[in-house]
Amino acid sequence: MTVQPVQLSLLPEQLSPLPNQLIGQLPPPQVQEALTQLARLIAKMTAAHREEADDE
Repeated sequence: MTVQPVQLSLLPEQLSPLPNQLIGQLPPPQVQEALTQLARLIAKMTAAHREEADDE
């Protein structure tokens, strides 16, 4: 097995775009669906946390 050297760089042009830049590139219906799913997940986790706290 041969190991090849790798050079890493953190130059700005090689970094991933910021989330707000990515959202602007998505179709609005997909953004709305993603936000809806995120809100549901947060609500579900909050409810589970509350139930767990009530059990203690």
